[in-house]
Amino acid sequence: MATLTAYRLFVGALVSDSWFHFWGRWIVQFWMIPLLVWLSIVVTASITAPPFETVSTSGEFAFLPADSPNRLGEELFAKAFPVELQRSSIVLVVRRERETGGLQERDFQFIDDGQDEEDPEVRFELRERLLEIAAATGGLAPPPVSNNDDHGGTTPRVKPEGESHSPISAVRTFRDRVIGKLLTSADGQATLVLLELTNEFLDERNATIVERVEELLQNEEFMRRIPGGLDISLSGTAVVGRDMIVAARQSAKSTEALTIGLVVCLLIAIYRAPLLALIPLITVFLSVKLTMTLLTLMAARGWVTLFHGIESYVTVLVYGAGVDYCLFLIARYKEELDAGGSYEDSVAEALHKVGAAITASAGTVICGIGMMIFCEFGKLRDAGIAITFGLVIVLLAALSFTPALMYAVGHYAFWPQIRRERVSTSGGWLPTASPFSRAWMQLQQSIEWIVIHRPATVWLVSVASMLPWALVGIIFYTDLSYGLLSDLSPSSPSVRGTNAVLAHFPDGTTGPITVLIQHPTVDFSKRGDADAGLDLVRDLTRDLVRRKDELQLADIRSVSHPFGGTGDLDSIESIPQKRITTTRAIEHYVSQAEPYRNHVTRIELITEIDPFSRGSIAHLDRLESVIGHSLPGPIKAGGILRFTGPTASIRDLKHVTDRDQMKLDVLVVAGVFFILVLLLRRAAISLYLILTVLFSYLVTLGVTYSVFWYLDPAQFAGLDWKVPMFLFTILIAVGEDYNIFLMTRIEEEQREHGPVGGVVYALSKTSRIISSCGIIMAGTFASLMAGSLMGMVQLGFALAFGVLLDTFVVRTILVPAYLIMLYSGRFGVFGELLGHKSVTEGLAGDGPGEMKSEAK
Repeated sequence: MATLTAYRLFVGALVSDSWFHFWGRWIVQFWMIPLLVWLSIVVTASITAPPFETVSTSGEFAFLPADSPNRLGEELFAKAFPVELQRSSIVLVVRRERETGGLQERDFQFIDDGQDEEDPEVRFELRERLLEIAAATGGLAPPPVSNNDDHGGTTPRVKPEGESHSPISAVRTFRDRVIGKLLTSADGQATLVLLELTNEFLDERNATIVERVEELLQNEEFMRRIPGGLDISLSGTAVVGRDMIVAARQSAKSTEALTIGLVVCLLIAIYRAPLLALIPLITVFLSVKLTMTLLTLMAARGWVTLFHGIESYVTVLVYGAGVDYCLFLIARYKEELDAGGSYEDSVAEALHKVGAAITASAGTVICGIGMMIFCEFGKLRDAGIAITFGLVIVLLAALSFTPALMYAVGHYAFWPQIRRERVSTSGGWLPTASPFSRAWMQLQQSIEWIVIHRPATVWLVSVASMLPWALVGIIFYTDLSYGLLSDLSPSSPSVRGTNAVLAHFPDGTTGPITVLIQHPTVDFSKRGDADAGLDLVRDLTRDLVRRKDELQLADIRSVSHPFGGTGDLDSIESIPQKRITTTRAIEHYVSQAEPYRNHVTRIELITEIDPFSRGSIAHLDRLESVIGHSLPGPIKAGGILRFTGPTASIRDLKHVTDRDQMKLDVLVVAGVFFILVLLLRRAAISLYLILTVLFSYLVTLGVTYSVFWYLDPAQFAGLDWKVPMFLFTILIAVGEDYNIFLMTRIEEEQREHGPVGGVVYALSKTSRIISSCGIIMAGTFASLMAGSLMGMVQLGFALAFGVLLDTFVVRTILVPAYLIMLYSGRFGVFGELLGHKSVTEGLAGDGPGEMKSEAK
């Protein structure tokens, strides 16, 4: 209790009126100091900061906790099979669909045995040109010692430390000695050429390789060598990652440009004074610039971690929140001018009267979003740090740079009205002669009249109309998409290439599942002995083959079945061929690296399910359970089972983000509720404010789900997994931001106009400014829809709709209607329980015409 009291006294002192009274006077007296300090810091940081690309981290699943099952599996795979480390791939889909008979001999020669007819020394086959790309980017290592007439040597050796590596670890075609037979489709119309990469699929270094392959396929000389009628498309996880990085960068640029454009247009429309509109714009521009440069400096020193796409979140939230803070300050500045104050006194008084409210409102947003630092998923944690840091920067700028700039500009800020002694004394922001302004004011006055005179009716109607959407949000709360392709435009190269793969191969071809089995005593290269692991793997594989249809498996490959479910070693009649095949199978499927040699094996599964679909996670859970129960006794006792692949990564992402969502739900609500109680000193009213924003969150979630399902019911796989999490965190924080501004004004006006009259008067004085802030905040969030990533589009729509709902329904109707019913005694004996300390206090001020009260 003592700690809480001390904290409350500290916060109260920090945001007290006396402190801001002193600060306001200091700003107008020494206004040049904050301007010069801010400009010098921004310029210095911009000069010294490294480029963002050099300090940002690529990848998606690399941000998962180190103890995630898939990461443990990848770590084991990297140690057990170091020369075959494949974290992503580029897949060239070579197909001939228009002619009967499918691929022809000349097509296969072009892929991996072609020669120029005039000069046999010049080789133009596809594989050879891909190896040239590998050589140009670091060189593909020589093959193992065992050479054969076929191209079995595309698996590289491990290079000495310090020697340059190409990201390409292998180039595999239909001639590959291990998996070549599996790369041609059953219908004979398509074959795959694989470039296995050592980088994760979202590593931006893959982009160079992908672009070189694209340049090759567009090269005029090479195109002349392609047999007529043959089509080549690009697919693979590395191509998906490249497309996502490109789309994220384009989205970031579009978001920033659209954000600035929307803010400029809205500010000019609101203020009708271009120079006055530039004040908040300059403030937030410098804040975003300083935030990103300081973050890059800290990232260069290893203090924070940045990732591609974080710029969009920082830009949108800092612009939205910063403009709101500036609007609150400028609105009060205008009120003071309207009341007859000088420009100097008006700046100081504006900062004195709203500085505490702005700080408290910003503290709510910072606290809410700052809770993301407790997330397990690295991207959410890093985003929470970066956004919170940006919000602190823009708050400091709004309380120092903005008032100093307002005072420096003086009466010129209101150009073209600078000849007038004072600006318009009308309560509105738009010209009263404007038809739109008159209609807008009449609408607001009508809503305020209904809220004041029919609070119970308007409250019930509002809740009843939103309740169905809230139910939709609850029902489909977990109906989320973790897919990657669903986030990209259908015109993206990776999407077109993946569709080409799926037209001829099982769905799971784009993301195989690798099962790793480790045992300290079982030798997976032996047969016939008690610890003969090869026989045990054969029994397990045969069991899976028998249950292929039940388990939705298209193919199973292991050391005993190197050519798939029907390629059992025991079915090979030729003994010499069997010996060669067994040796190669052991080299490929059993670890040859110490200390795992012969004690780690892998089984590769191709499923009939899209590895990026929601159903793939449940399917993987079932496979894990079945394989765990089907393991032979000697392996099950003391063995370790790991699963890797895209589906395993997505499953880990889902589990981690689900835990983060539950953690954020508790921390954000608890943190914001604590701040509300600290500021308002009324737990019941604070709880009601929290419940209204939670309700609007569920309504927004339901509306967003319904809209995007309606737009594409056939392809809609659910909302992107980031939407509920970011929407909850941001909407709760921003919603309470507006509530705090309204409640602080109500408390101020109640001293003069009484409990009910204070609510009515505060509503009339703040409705326009909060509405303006809400429109601008929604506009900045809507700019997220400018990109091509579907997840960002959904999030932009949800945030914009949620802010508008909170601005025009929650803050305009639900909160004031409840307070009017509370303070007018309509809850009877329950009034004190619901937040009114004295129900009989202020009953005289029960109407808009009875503003005065004896309340002190």
